[in-house]
Amino acid sequence: MSANTGNQNKINRRTALRIYESVNLFYRKIPDGRPQNPPDFDDLLDTDPNPATSLPVSESVENDTLQANLSTGGIAFTTDEALLAGDRLMLRILLLSSLTTINVCGEVAYCKPSNPYEDDRYPFTVGARFVNLSYADSDLLRQHIERGNRRRIAVNLIGAAGLLTALTAPDLVWGLLVGLFHHLLEVVLHVAHLLFEYLEMGLDHVIEHAFHTDTHETQVIVFYILVSFAVLALYLLGRNIPAWYRSASRAMLLYVSRKKSSLLYFWGQQSPVDKCKIVGVGSAALIAYWYLAV
Repeated sequence: MSANTGNQNKINRRTALRIYESVNLFYRKIPDGRPQNPPDFDDLLDTDPNPATSLPVSESVENDTLQANLSTGGIAFTTDEALLAGDRLMLRILLLSSLTTINVCGEVAYCKPSNPYEDDRYPFTVGARFVNLSYADSDLLRQHIERGNRRRIAVNLIGAAGLLTALTAPDLVWGLLVGLFHHLLEVVLHVAHLLFEYLEMGLDHVIEHAFHTDTHETQVIVFYILVSFAVLALYLLGRNIPAWYRSASRAMLLYVSRKKSSLLYFWGQQSPVDKCKIVGVGSAALIAYWYLAV
């Protein structure tokens, strides 16, 4: 009977809806291993019950955003601490997409090394099942996961349709993209020209009425004012462009590194038969596309 129950629980966990969600996660081990009812989740914040008695120096703590695997039955997340199966945890989960906080106790089901190809501060992946999730929170979490899955399916369908369209008619797609870019550029330049004309006209009226100048003097003063604005804008832009470039480069390199590490980890987890299937299907798709395109 217990074996059947265990197998049924495994099947339920596999068939449960799951999403990868950006969360802010706080957790703490329960010393005696028994989930509190209700849990004292305020201890996770380490707040002083009487803040007037002691005022510590301010301290900033960077709380990283984690990409957690979330379901109504549990959560899997990366951490820098090796936990043991059976450890009881107090969890505070902040869902960033909906700004919803869920406080629950969990039991560690497994702790294994995380992606070995990714050099980060979280070498362990922990999976925990929820122990005392209330019906209200379970329903809230289920609705959140269903919304996330609907969004993911819609995005995947749109991406697949776009990729299929680009593969079947690349010339048409390229022409549409170039035409759209050209149209947007014309609109931006037209709006910029209108803004410049209104600014120049407004400055003409302000200078002429404030200093009682004639038309030529007004135009000369407005010209130098506009030149000063342009020089200031170019100076500020020149100061910020290197920082923007460095930030964008770091973000792009980090994205490429994580995608590369994820692909290497995925490839390493496949069996030789599955690797042959992937290579075969990919090669057949490329040959078919090249044959049809040519």
